[in-house]
Amino acid sequence: MAKMITVGLIPAPELPTFITHKLAEIMPNEFNQEIDGDISWELSVFPDPLTGAAENVDKLIERAEAIKESNQWDYAVCLTDLPIFSKKGVVLGDVNDNEGVAQISIPAFGLPPVQKKVKQAIIQVVGELYYRVNEDYSINGESANRHKGLLERGFLFSPIRKNTQTDGIEKSDVRFILKPKLYGRLKLLLGMTHANRPWSIIPSFKRVMAIAFAYGLIFPTLWRLSAVYEWPRFIILTLAVILAMIIWITFAHNLWEKPSEKSQRKLRLLYNTTTIMTLLVAVGVYYVTLFMLFLGVVAFLVPPETFSDVVGIEEKKISFLHFFHLGWLVTSVATVAGAVGSSLESDETARNIMYGYRQQRRYEEMEYYGENRDG
Repeated sequence: MAKMITVGLIPAPELPTFITHKLAEIMPNEFNQEIDGDISWELSVFPDPLTGAAENVDKLIERAEAIKESNQWDYAVCLTDLPIFSKKGVVLGDVNDNEGVAQISIPAFGLPPVQKKVKQAIIQVVGELYYRVNEDYSINGESANRHKGLLERGFLFSPIRKNTQTDGIEKSDVRFILKPKLYGRLKLLLGMTHANRPWSIIPSFKRVMAIAFAYGLIFPTLWRLSAVYEWPRFIILTLAVILAMIIWITFAHNLWEKPSEKSQRKLRLLYNTTTIMTLLVAVGVYYVTLFMLFLGVVAFLVPPETFSDVVGIEEKKISFLHFFHLGWLVTSVATVAGAVGSSLESDETARNIMYGYRQQRRYEEMEYYGENRDG
């Protein structure tokens, strides 16, 4: 009878949980192929709010140890959406041999496709746990080194360094660092923006879009200006409007994380930069969507003769470019009008793109569940 090894995956809420559930069915087969085919691998998923709230590796590992023991797993792997830093660079993951526990920081994987990279990382750390505590370093008679390059395949332009010097982290025996440091930080910022799920806030723009669309085409002055503006004006106006929209959303919904005794300046700066990047993506999608709507309305519902009468250009000289310019200008002006005349539909959805807010909410969830369990 084949030996059974149980592996527990402990993802933080939101994106880590989504990715983990996607991978849950295929991971036992991946472990058979990449680690040991003579083992019967059993996998469990245990989403945990604190995995996305603890800001250091020791706390993550300690939390994973407790969950592992209560579920009687052989190994446990935390998947957090928080950034983990080292003096030597951005941390992808840590492995604790003695306790059979590892952690993976998903934001360090950068932009999509993330799922494949996370799968490789899970195999990597479980392989480390399996082989570092077993004297038999072979996979069905082959070298155990076969699985050790999985992480590198997902980071062709940014080498992974495996360190046993873990910067004083007591709960880490092996640490994977993303190199070089500057590129690693850029990749981390993009990964945190992705972990913020910019698409989740876009539905909240419906009220703003409705007001913008209602008032966008009723001012003849905009028609005349669109006929005389040059490209630089359109571009400058677009950038200014997007910037203004980001600033408005940030302060209208209190998205800027302020200094406090509990927050570290380095992390606070990173969190705020990530919030701005997330809003840039969301507002950019909103702006393009509104532009496509206006362009469609202008192209199909505004007769050339009407446009000619309003702007004072001969009808035979009217081209699609004039309608393109009108749709572009109206989009910029209507975006400002919609923002001033309304707010996002869900304040909670807007604030959920803040790392600090999500962490605080997860701590509160843990306290709530703890009180109910004790009671």
